[in-house]
Amino acid sequence: MSADSVVLDQSLSDESSAPQFADKQYLYVNDQNNGNYSSQIVIDTTSISNSGQYLGWAESFLAIPLVLQMKTASATAGAKLDYAMALKSGYWNMIHSLSVEFNNGSVVQQTPFVNVFSSFKCLTSWSDEDLKNHGKVCGFSPDTADSWLYNKLAPAAGNVLASSGLGLCNNRTSPSITQVIATGYTSLPEVNTESTLLSSDVEHQANKGLMKRIKWLNFSIGADNKSALLATDTGGLNQIFKAYVRSAAGSRAIVFPAIVRMKDVCDFFDKLPLLKGASMRIYVNTNQCYCQLKAVNDVQDAATGVVTTEGALALRSAPIILGGGGTNPLQVASTAIGQGGKALAPLGAAAAAVGDIEVAVSIVKTQFSQFGTGPGNDFGAEITSVRLYCPAYTMTPQAEASYLAQMPTKKIVYEDIFQYSINNVANGATFNQLVSNGLPNLKSVVLMGHLPVASNGASGGAGVYAGSVVSSSLLSPFSSSGGAPDPVAVSNYQVQLSGKNLFNNQKQYDFESFVEQLAQSNQLNGNKTTGLASGLIGEEDFSNLYRYYYADCSRSLPGEEGVSRSIQVQGQNKSEAAVDYMVFASFTRTITIDLRSGARVE
Repeated sequence: MSADSVVLDQSLSDESSAPQFADKQYLYVNDQNNGNYSSQIVIDTTSISNSGQYLGWAESFLAIPLVLQMKTASATAGAKLDYAMALKSGYWNMIHSLSVEFNNGSVVQQTPFVNVFSSFKCLTSWSDEDLKNHGKVCGFSPDTADSWLYNKLAPAAGNVLASSGLGLCNNRTSPSITQVIATGYTSLPEVNTESTLLSSDVEHQANKGLMKRIKWLNFSIGADNKSALLATDTGGLNQIFKAYVRSAAGSRAIVFPAIVRMKDVCDFFDKLPLLKGASMRIYVNTNQCYCQLKAVNDVQDAATGVVTTEGALALRSAPIILGGGGTNPLQVASTAIGQGGKALAPLGAAAAAVGDIEVAVSIVKTQFSQFGTGPGNDFGAEITSVRLYCPAYTMTPQAEASYLAQMPTKKIVYEDIFQYSINNVANGATFNQLVSNGLPNLKSVVLMGHLPVASNGASGGAGVYAGSVVSSSLLSPFSSSGGAPDPVAVSNYQVQLSGKNLFNNQKQYDFESFVEQLAQSNQLNGNKTTGLASGLIGEEDFSNLYRYYYADCSRSLPGEEGVSRSIQVQGQNKSEAAVDYMVFASFTRTITIDLRSGARVE
């Protein structure tokens, strides 16, 4: 449309319109757990469903009170821990699986790792404006694609990667600019910047997404107008602005509500129209997690600033997951010089200087007895239950009559997901796996890789690493896994539906997998409209980290609608390590609903 046409249309338009709604209020219902969050969360919507108003389920969201806490007796007095910990990208990483009953009938099946699929869905459907408007409230700030590193070596002195953790890491919070005093130039030091370092050098790698998520959670001003992190705040600006941060000697907690939009984790809610009376029961399994770490910092030469002994960061034991989950939503910052975790342990490299760090995320209150009891160990949120919020609309009589006359019942077409795992595909090996014997109304298949324990670094060793363990990348507090896939490449990718190849040729190159498939997944207008698009993954992001191997399976003949089709995936692991793959298949389901009563019409 030309500019002149827009001007004319604006001049002719009539801005007056009759109101459609007389009122809109957000209602909420508490969970039925009675303070017990060691198992499944159950939410029954009957109390708000019987309000007599039209509910906008597409706008509903969960408010999950979280306690993110860290305890470290070895940190130096007054140590600044502002940038030491956060959660992985997207608060939906607190959810492992969910199922939904609609008027006592199942409509959404329980599928594990729904958080992993939700990350894919949001990364491929959100726009930059969505990220600006809703990113903070949803804890969604995508990880930088080229900031990861892979510490696969057995622990040894001089391992520059060791201070970020074992295995795959994406937890450096800031780029480092080093200044080295060269021999004979004591008055003119040499400055190393990104331009003078190798492109693969760790020093200028930083995860901007992690840094932003940390800043969202950390704001605490004490009496000295600086962050009072390991001492109780006694005055200053914090008397006016009481932030989420709570601190005591040797401990720190951030208590805040994590908002999870239901449409981000369950397509059924996104497709529901305004309706009265429909009651639901929602069952949620969570990813509450506790980790015990050990850390020691780098040692610098006082005169030159050169690191003479590398620090280290590692797990002391396998992470503990509470609530039935399978992913670690915690992310702990690197302890390297200039990084957010620098204050986690005192200076020194001897085994005696190794510090124990405990970090956890719990729902409503501290759920892990490992912290002990009493001040500095137990923290709780002011809201003592998980809440489901939903807007309730009161229509004008004219609007309601018109609404029901035009659409007394509505057929809802929504997507559900099926998940399958392909484990331990060796370096260079091919895989050819039957994912499902048959799913009807198939929409898409997406494959992504994660590193198992055997591939995610080497544990053991002496000194600071004695007794350390390695976890899979999904359970690691050092990686971005869960909020992103691991950067493992797949070649010769093919999907077969009922024995027929979906692609004319196997996908061998990155540009094929991205341009022909991923760039069109979930995007506005299929990413076909220049200047009007969505999606947060570009080809550079795909090549560096976000390797989602997507396949559009929605095309079929009219006579094939509703026919179950088997799914088989093929490919070759092009990484240098053994990889576990997850496959998610999305398929459509339908129900018909009476909008006046919310009853399900068969």
